Amino acid sequence: MNKKFIAKNNDVNRSLFKYLVNMLDNVPVSRIEKLFREKDVKLNNKRTNDKQYKLQLGDEILVYGLKDIEKEQTHFESDINFKVIYEDKNLLIVDKAANIAMHSEPNSLNDQVLKYLNYKKTSSFIPSPIGRIDKKTSGLVVYAKNYQALLEFEEKQKFFDKVYQFVSDFNENEKTVTVKLKKDIKNEKMVVDPNFGINAKTIFWIEGNRKYAQILTGKKHQIRATLSYLKCPILGDTKYGGKRARRMYLHSYSIKFHNLANGFEEYNDQIFICYPHW
Repeated sequence: MNKKFIAKNNDVNRSLFKYLVNMLDNVPVSRIEKLFREKDVKLNNKRTNDKQYKLQLGDEILVYGLKDIEKEQTHFESDINFKVIYEDKNLLIVDKAANIAMHSEPNSLNDQVLKYLNYKKTSSFIPSPIGRIDKKTSGLVVYAKNYQALLEFEEKQKFFDKVYQFVSDFNENEKTVTVKLKKDIKNEKMVVDPNFGINAKTIFWIEGNRKYAQILTGKKHQIRATLSYLKCPILGDTKYGGKRARRMYLHSYSIKFHNLANGFEEYNDQIFICYPHW
């Protein structure tokens, strides 16, 4: 069976290989590799094995010898339970509820967002999060609504100010902590090791009766593992030694954008805030 595709705006500058991986999402990557080896891909009426070709608007791609190429879309079955904080043509910023997975579970946030956006597959682009938060963490998640926004915001993530609120026994006015984190595969967590790991730097402080953490490096479980190391784990975070509670009290509170370019300068120095529900 042959299948023809036409490159859309949201496909421009994506590699031909990644384009086909996304469009043929029910086909194993190894089978797509074989398409290129055997030159079973035509680009603008010429057979090609150039996987890194950057697509241009209107490019015609013809693929030979495949069937059952697309997965059934499941997001239509999701129940939308997030709150919209901000939305325009480029971004959707939502308040994720606690105990909702980002992906790979029924009613994941990704599926909820696709349902909210009435997403239908017309290109290789799928509205995607710019950064992720843990299933048990609530609060701000930023989604890109087009491929250009995804590229720019993902590339500049390290310049964004990301602040969380938490509840724990932490009681210092301000403290900057840098630790080395490594994976504890057996217990599915991150642990502090003074001799080996990736640097994770966090600023903790207290304002009134609210406790805040700003991540400067954005590593997995960074706030949770660091507070556990400081002997003041987050309330409800039993994985890291916290007391049992009705939820884990960690919330993605605010994000401020910096250093954006390529047509996204208007977002620089904009801050978005989402208050926790506790």
